[in-house]
Amino acid sequence: MAARQQLQTGALLDGFTIGEKIHAGGMASLWRVTKPGIDIPIVMKVPTILDGEDATIIVGFEMETMILPRLSGVHVPKTIAVKSIAEQPYVVMEYVQGTNLLTLLDEAPLEPEHVAQIGAKVAAALVDLHRQNVLHLDIKPSNIMLRDSGEAALIDFGLSRHLLLPDLLEEEFHVPMGTGPYISPEQVLRNRTDPRSDIFSLGVLLYHFATKVRPWGIPKFNRALRARLWRDPVPPRKLNPAIPPCG
Repeated sequence: MAARQQLQTGALLDGFTIGEKIHAGGMASLWRVTKPGIDIPIVMKVPTILDGEDATIIVGFEMETMILPRLSGVHVPKTIAVKSIAEQPYVVMEYVQGTNLLTLLDEAPLEPEHVAQIGAKVAAALVDLHRQNVLHLDIKPSNIMLRDSGEAALIDFGLSRHLLLPDLLEEEFHVPMGTGPYISPEQVLRNRTDPRSDIFSLGVLLYHFATKVRPWGIPKFNRALRARLWRDPVPPRKLNPAIPPCG
């Protein structure tokens, strides 16, 4: 494995000039970058690989680099360049300008009309994604951007599945993969092939925005995750009477 370059502002990497670090998380860091000939805002996503080389991070990064370049359209960031895990791993992609849905959670419960508008935009993004044979499998507020132009764009494909490619996550791990509050029953049962998983997670997200309550809380153990297999959430109108009745 080639030696990895220590990134810092002002450094050059494969023609990209490294700018400021705009995010540092447990799974990856994001850096603003520029390159001659590219006239849209772009970022470099670099997986956080420490001496122990966490297997989940490595496999998730490999999945993202397999899937992102195969996607197109306004509902995903445009991929500019990819470098493999064997060298200096990174993905350079469009910096989606707009509003991250996570920032709206503090305003919940939102007006029902606003929740419906969000749902329609994210549903349109999921339709487009599924038509490209990809399931996101980690739909949650922080993974959705509302572009300044109005469309929803999905980000972070580290847990995703391309139905025409090998599923490295399924091959390597034998536990449910997803984010506890939003994970679907299918994912709890380790079924990573059903597009309804994304629809379920969208429903959880909209419930949360409409009521300010997560329908199954924040489960920390597998037993708590499995509650969604048999227990219905509280009807949202009981938590927020402003929600109109169905039909």
